[in-house]
Amino acid sequence: MYVSPARIAHMYYEQGLTQQQIANETSLSRIRVSRILQQARVDGTVTITIDYGRFDPTLEVRLSEIYPDTRIVVSDSIDGSTDALTASLGATTAHYLAHTLRDVNSLAIGWGTTLRAVAERLDDSLAATTFVPLLGGQVHAGLDVHANSIAEVMAARSGGSAMRIFAPAIAESVEARDTLVRSASVRQTLARAAGADAVLFSVGAPFAAGTTLGKIGYFTAEEIEQLRDSGAQCDLISLAYFDADGETCGQELSDRTVSLTLDELSSIPTKICVAGGESKHEAVRIALGLGLVDVLVTDERTARSLAD
Repeated sequence: MYVSPARIAHMYYEQGLTQQQIANETSLSRIRVSRILQQARVDGTVTITIDYGRFDPTLEVRLSEIYPDTRIVVSDSIDGSTDALTASLGATTAHYLAHTLRDVNSLAIGWGTTLRAVAERLDDSLAATTFVPLLGGQVHAGLDVHANSIAEVMAARSGGSAMRIFAPAIAESVEARDTLVRSASVRQTLARAAGADAVLFSVGAPFAAGTTLGKIGYFTAEEIEQLRDSGAQCDLISLAYFDADGETCGQELSDRTVSLTLDELSSIPTKICVAGGESKHEAVRIALGLGLVDVLVTDERTARSLAD
């Protein structure tokens, strides 16, 4: 029985039948159906038009030329609230993790609202993964975005497991921090984080409205002003701050963070940063320039700012 290529194309593209269903209905082999569909694309029987909308398919390519050592993943463009942007970044990152980190044994975790959004969108693709906080964290003023909490949500969502650091993210003094990191339980968890297969973190603009650092309440107003005077433009999980030239600053404050050191973070094989929004454009640029990011998940506007 002769069946025209147009008819087969209609069944496949318009009616949504599978190639095997078409083969059964037309008494053709599935391989024959596949070849007819391929030829229909070649001879113009079928044409496909992609409506890119505001998405620029060349953007990631341009960014790869500027930052050849970093894989940059651009989430869908979002016009709306900060919450909508955070949700989009969370969904894109969760999808990326599910498709690229299936075989990792351990994933070190930072803190922040964006990472919480990632955690809430994970599926069971990382069921064999142990999620390890890379800094301390205790629920403070009802703000549940600490690394411990995020690691636990990730474990619950994925079916994996989580470790905890029983210490605050930022100690009251350098001496208190040193005492905490010498304790057996904290030392063990930080060692596991330092040896993780990959790390997921965000960067922030220290003084932008609504930042985790501002909400969490670990620093006094005087200490925040001290950090501002140091020229800090990029907050790297509060374990390091950098000025516009990529130089470390605010050392007296970052030395109080109960966390991995910057060298330990840098040594983790795969470093994944998720960050976006206008307030973070400069912070993201600084982090990329320092070579601290192997994979960046960001929004289109931030990506465009990096490409300009």
